[in-house]
Amino acid sequence: MKIYKLRNWLVILSVLVLASCLGDDDDDNTTTPDQTAQTTEIKVSPALGLTKNATVRLILLANNTPIEGATGNTGETGVATITLNSAIAEPFIVEVLGGADAEYFDEAKGTFLALPADTTLRAVLSAFKSEVGVTTLTEIAATAIINTGATSAEAVNLVNEQVRTALAPALTDITAPPQLIDAASGVTASDDQAGIYAVSLAALAQLGSSSSSPALAIVDALRADFLDLTIDGKVGDQAFESPLYNASTFISEYTSAIQAYAQQVGLTTDLNTTFSLDNIKKTLEGLNDIFASLDLGSLDLDFVPGGLSPGSGGDNSGNDGEGNTLTITGSSTVAGVTTEIPPITINNVPAPDPNDLETIKKQIEDSFVQQQLTVNDLAFELVSSSDTKIVVSVRYSVTTQGVTVSSDLTYTWTLTGKDDDDDDMDDDVMLPEVLKGKSFVMVFNLTQSGSSYADGQKVKFTFSSSGMLFIDTDPEANNGDEMSLDDVMMEGTEYVYKDEQSGFVYRVSVTPTGLNEINLFTMEKVLLGSFVAEGVTNLALVTARAGEYTVTGAGHSRGTVIIGSDGTIDFDTGTSFAPSDIVAIFDRTNLEQEKRIQINYGADDSGPLINLFLSTDASAITSIQYRISSENVDVMVTVEGTVTGGGGG
Repeated sequence: MKIYKLRNWLVILSVLVLASCLGDDDDDNTTTPDQTAQTTEIKVSPALGLTKNATVRLILLANNTPIEGATGNTGETGVATITLNSAIAEPFIVEVLGGADAEYFDEAKGTFLALPADTTLRAVLSAFKSEVGVTTLTEIAATAIINTGATSAEAVNLVNEQVRTALAPALTDITAPPQLIDAASGVTASDDQAGIYAVSLAALAQLGSSSSSPALAIVDALRADFLDLTIDGKVGDQAFESPLYNASTFISEYTSAIQAYAQQVGLTTDLNTTFSLDNIKKTLEGLNDIFASLDLGSLDLDFVPGGLSPGSGGDNSGNDGEGNTLTITGSSTVAGVTTEIPPITINNVPAPDPNDLETIKKQIEDSFVQQQLTVNDLAFELVSSSDTKIVVSVRYSVTTQGVTVSSDLTYTWTLTGKDDDDDDMDDDVMLPEVLKGKSFVMVFNLTQSGSSYADGQKVKFTFSSSGMLFIDTDPEANNGDEMSLDDVMMEGTEYVYKDEQSGFVYRVSVTPTGLNEINLFTMEKVLLGSFVAEGVTNLALVTARAGEYTVTGAGHSRGTVIIGSDGTIDFDTGTSFAPSDIVAIFDRTNLEQEKRIQINYGADDSGPLINLFLSTDASAITSIQYRISSENVDVMVTVEGTVTGGGGG
């Protein structure tokens, strides 16, 4: 397969950060209803089951502006009462927020569960009413309404009605408050609209019973699934990875759950008629016109800070993406409002090397750092790859000026199959495992003037899995890589990268356990200096405990951990670190509790590290931990004894 390298593509992510904010007035002024002498109350009943201690606020739909003073809390009763100066005279959103002591009764689990701080449930009303229910069904409708940018009362009524018709045809209004269920037994549902509504919601929660928070999980699943107006277990063309329900049997599972729960709470007479079971369906009809009206406006890439417009150059690798087409689909969420992004198509965009996703992820993070943005929870994952198409899933959230934008996107590159590389790169050269996907902070030892590096300068080298070399000339500034080289060749036993633009050649020398050094030459083969491993403080703490340790613990397959006399730690099959991988060693042997030696292989404690936990007198290793917090990796093993050397617990 041809390899398509990536250059200056991060502009696309920046575009989507901006695109997700389009349609947002960026107006944080609050709106005060008209003042009259008469006050008006609105009672809000969130219902996953009964929901305690949740915050409730009212927001105008037209400009997404909170109404001043229109806030309340459900307390222990599950009902929030908000007093207004007058009835609201236009469509508005009732928003329920989790966090603090908020909790809800989950009918599937039969107990109260926490309502997390990142939880938002909404109902959109076309006109004022004194009692409102906020439920799974209203959240599905609210997602559809807000995604389309619809603001008219007619559109609000249409969407609410279609959700009612599809999932609860026995109801007359999904924004009416349901009966609030707060116990697993001894509950009798009322034989009216409120009771029918409560049973329908409980049945939906049952479909999410495989989750730790079933009612919340089914809310998330259904509002995503209904984005294409049909329950099909997909978001666009992407099927759910771990679906809560079988889309093909959704109706039968849902109606069966209604019947089972209705009997549990005392509703037994003619359930088919009471709940209109024959009329439940999994499509939202009549909304295509509203959904089609979604328009984020035109995007002009020339105004993206620090970015390049499509085809504007800046790529000297010979791979300018000519003929490739990039299509971006997905959604962005700002302030709890999710907006479906209409497909964006950009021509002549270089595609990523499918073998380089971890390095590309790092580039994304670096690019946001350079733009003084905070990027969280970044995932850049390959969905599929062929000679004609590369599909990548990109998920992240960015915080700037106190505003967080979350995006869930799919990038699809349609490839021409054209390879414009005119260099003499040997595509068959593969880096050894001691280099692949690893970073090294080196120190430059000057031999002769003429290079751009100063004597003693620290430089960070990162080798990708496919052979690219990324160079950060000032790693302490934390502002990303300054250059990248992708033409790796073999000369003898060395891996050679040429920087044609600057006139330098980097020759990488390795040992069986790691990186030895990187020599810098001119194109005329004049040695300018060498990059050598930075001296590691406290290495003796590790080497003094060299040996083979027998261990036990979940997640460890081999049963031994080997510490080499040079500081190499072979934790398990496929998990080994050379001394050149070490970023820092921290002496924690003076702690009263958890005495340990901490070896960091990443820039901070969120990256790969190994902890050697010691006995009270610090004479022996009692347990060993391998952890990557950023990837939720945590393997702890207990030392049973030693095979050779060292000192066991």
